[in-house]
This record gives sequence, structure tokens and C-alpha cells, in this order.
Amino acid sequence: MSRGTISNNPKAAVAGDASGGPGRLGTDSVRIRILNRPVNVLSMDQAVAAVRRAWEAEEACQVVTANAEMLYASLQDRELARILEDAELVTADGAGVLLAARMCGFSLPERVAGFDLMLACLQEAAREGVPVFFLGSSPEVLQQALLRMHECCPGLNIAGSHHGYFNDVEGEAIVAQIRARRPRLLFVALGAPRQEKWIYRHKDKLPPCVAIGVGGSLDVLAGKVRRAPRWMQRAGLEWFYRLLREPSRLHRMSAIPLFLLKVAGRRLFKNKE
Repeated sequence: MSRGTISNNPKAAVAGDASGGPGRLGTDSVRIRILNRPVNVLSMDQAVAAVRRAWEAEEACQVVTANAEMLYASLQDRELARILEDAELVTADGAGVLLAARMCGFSLPERVAGFDLMLACLQEAAREGVPVFFLGSSPEVLQQALLRMHECCPGLNIAGSHHGYFNDVEGEAIVAQIRARRPRLLFVALGAPRQEKWIYRHKDKLPPCVAIGVGGSLDVLAGKVRRAPRWMQRAGLEWFYRLLREPSRLHRMSAIPLFLLKVAGRRLFKNKE
């Protein structure tokens, strides 16, 4: 899976660090850096448009929907840090990322969450007849999600699918299956950061497509997991809703305040220089 054509933008913004970066994936989006990790400044419509341009050009691209937990984890995970750096598009998935940008004097247009991006891209793909492949979740959840997709995205061209329970040997056979089906869109729902690492490690073997890690999106689509009410999503409180429904996530969500403290500390240190 060779890297797609990248259009450079000379403008760059900085959030919490001393250098920015150009936009990628055929978009004029500026990239800011939060704790020296890149995040594209773009709306949902701009993200979908960038993905569409990539599949129309048959470019091979990785899209990462990064939340505060992922950005914080990348400070200790070198492979994850490299993935964020090399990804053609990194969207702000989570209120913590938007808040971190504001703390540093920048404004991201909106949250571009993995589930919302997946649905928007699927609707666009259905209109254009673009082939799509799904990888991840349990066999039962995957099948239920596929049924729901046909309801919400009539005419969707599903090139293939495979559940997320496989070992490394089986993984090679899955890559071969994806290559044979030649999707233009690949959604990988293995959970972060496993899904990002799987895409990154198999880039060169996959066909030219836009590969997006979408976490638990298939569980939501299948009705196994409920999203927060729309007003809580708009208020940036979806994380709190998920915590109330899944108290076991408390340890994982502790990364959010640690992430924000790290951003604040880095910003304060730089202001004193």
C-alpha cells in the first residue's frame, strides 16, 4: 500500500509545541501540533471531501481519528507516535482534543469522531457505488451492523467483511482477501491503537484505499452500544455518558485530565521561555 499523493500547505499552526505541519490528503487543512502530535484543522464536511478525493484518485491513505487518550498514549508508544506522524489525515475525535487546542490559542472547527466520519463516508460511498470492506468486531455484531448499513445507506457496495478475532497467520489471509476484493474504503474496528497499528503494518500489502480506524463504531451501529444523546455530544460530554454506562472505563479515561495537564504544563513552560 504505497503512500498517496500529498498536497503541501505552507501554513502551519502550533498547539503546545514549537512546530506545525502541512495539510495532507489533498486538503488545504492546516495541521496544528498538540504535544508535538499532528491534528488536522478541518470540519466533518472537509474530512469527508478529503476522503472522497483520495478514493477517486485511488490513493492509499490512512486516516486516524485521534482522541485525548490516543495522543497521550503516543508519548510513551513510539510506534503510535510514528503512525500519527505518517497518517495522511488525523482528525480531532473528542472534546479533550478540542479543549487542548483552545488552551493553546487555536480553534478546531468541530469534533470529527470515528463513528460520524464512518457514517458520512458510507453515505457518500453508497451514492457513488464505491466498494467498502469492514474488518473487526465479533461475527455476530459484524453481521448485525452490515444489516443496519443496508438500511441507513441504501445501495451500499459491500465488497467484503471479516470479524476481528484472528491471529497473525489468519491476518495474512485477511489481507489477501482485502486485496482480492479491492475496496476503495476500508474500515477497521479493532479498537485503538490495535487498529491503527494493523493498518500501518499492512500498508504496503493493502490495495489502494482509504483505511480508517473506527473503534467500537460497529458495536454502535449494531445497537450493542448506545451513543450519548445528541445534546451531550454537542456539549462535549459523550465521554461522561460512556463512563456512566461503563464504569470500567474509568482507568482509561483518567488519561484525559493527565493529557490536559500535560498540555497546560508544556504551554506554561514555553510562555516562560
